[in-house]
Amino acid sequence: MEIQELTTRYQTRLFELAYRMTGEVAVSKDIVQESLIHWATHEQKDIENPPAYLAKTVMNRSLNHLARVKRQREIYKGTWLPEPILTHDFHRVDAQIDVSYGFMILLGKLTPTERAVFLLKESFDVDNAELSRLLTLAEANIRQLYHRAKEKLTTTKKRFLIDLQHQQMLVHAFTVASQSGNIDNFVQLLKDDIIVYSDGGGKATAALNTLVGIEPVMAFLSGLARKNMPSQYAKPVLVNGGPGLLIFQKDTHALSSIMAIDMDETGVSSLFFIRNPDKLPPLTGEQQ
Repeated sequence: MEIQELTTRYQTRLFELAYRMTGEVAVSKDIVQESLIHWATHEQKDIENPPAYLAKTVMNRSLNHLARVKRQREIYKGTWLPEPILTHDFHRVDAQIDVSYGFMILLGKLTPTERAVFLLKESFDVDNAELSRLLTLAEANIRQLYHRAKEKLTTTKKRFLIDLQHQQMLVHAFTVASQSGNIDNFVQLLKDDIIVYSDGGGKATAALNTLVGIEPVMAFLSGLARKNMPSQYAKPVLVNGGPGLLIFQKDTHALSSIMAIDMDETGVSSLFFIRNPDKLPPLTGEQQ
């Protein structure tokens, strides 16, 4: 299979694999590019399954990257969230590949090796013998790792693809809250066991701990509406395949945060605020 054909057919899937391992956009793009270049510049005549081979190459590079940044993640100030993937066209959702923040949080609870085994088996159908060679583990260990990963992910709910009407309702409620300081309509959309994650990385104001439950979340959102929202405005966007908002400063039109929303038919279950400037793309409200 020629490199151009491989790139066309598998680049997106390989990126999604790297991203679900690392949670970093630019790093994942580089990993995929390096893996494709390696394929193009080395003899590959004996490779029977090029997609699986490329997936394993991407996985190796992803595991190496995670080993390098392990200490940085351990001492990260506050909650570490994946970098957001933005999609402006609401109807372009890949329902087959889940990179939602809810799922990424669950993947983050796996060890890197558990994550590698699960993703390679689920996304590229790499068998246990190949995984054993890749990870230098016995096949029995591979089976145990896969079983353990599946058990840890049993709380994964069926993905709910929010329709345009739901998104407009969320955006309107949040806009009203930001303009008036009254969060009542927005709070009515939240579940009682709502969870809020906030990532400032020590470089932007953010809640250091995860907030759980409607009362602390209401207090947090009330504070935002009172102190910050009068000077900001929001625009809808898809964040990691789900509904979200870009939040801009009114005076400079600079992007100050991204909010991702995880919800199902019964309401909003999680809110994710990405505020670390290193994780925000260089957008202004005037560019939207």
